Amino acid sequence: MPLDEIAHNLVCITIDVEWASLEVLTDMRRLLDERGLRATFFCTHAGINVPGHERALHPNFRRNGDTLQRLRQQIGMDINNWTDTAVYQHVIQTTHIFCPEAVGIRAHSLFYDSDLLPVYRQIGLEYDSTYYLPMMPGLRPVWKEHGMLEIPIYYMDHLDLVEQATGFRVEGLCLDQPGTKVFDFHPNMVFINASTNEQYLDSKPHHHHPDHLLALRDQGRGVRTLFLELLDFIVARRLPSMTLGALNTMWRTTKKQV
Repeated sequence: MPLDEIAHNLVCITIDVEWASLEVLTDMRRLLDERGLRATFFCTHAGINVPGHERALHPNFRRNGDTLQRLRQQIGMDINNWTDTAVYQHVIQTTHIFCPEAVGIRAHSLFYDSDLLPVYRQIGLEYDSTYYLPMMPGLRPVWKEHGMLEIPIYYMDHLDLVEQATGFRVEGLCLDQPGTKVFDFHPNMVFINASTNEQYLDSKPHHHHPDHLLALRDQGRGVRTLFLELLDFIVARRLPSMTLGALNTMWRTTKKQV
């Protein structure tokens, strides 16, 4: 099938790990594996083992984020005078250590700066998936500077918690629209079946206590029920689905860079 035809109705499942515990991450991987679907896991930390799926980078560029906080503790010096480029290089290199095979990246908090692109390419990254264009029809990967491919996000569960846009029903996802639809889910939100942003924020102090999170799981409609309905919809309708890494490879072999 030609790539343009595939991209017309392609669905890509991506996971922003967000420092989730092993038990929570295992739960999410099981839901995918039971349906034979492959996803891209954007990794925030070491030890993320997701055989059969793609691992990509999810670095935290915030000055008060975990990577830079650890650096302050290790070297015992103020890094506030570092240039942005120096900060970017350190964060990327640190994140790349525990995910050396990664060819893709999505910054935590969807952080973006054009100065990041040459840093990405220097370490061998090929695609970024940071632009969020909520449920816009006709989305496709696009070329950016330095040979980076941008694969924009179609749906994000956290923004759905804020905007309450879909009613957490698969019908609200506008899946009949043309275009490549990249879905971005977060394991802790899925695990507790969050239905409001307040509910999710209240759960954050317990993110490394799976039993407590399970007790908080919403019994109505929420992120988990939507995630499950989406996965079952993809399988039932036999929609084309692939990892972002696979899409990147196909795009690079068939589409000329402009």
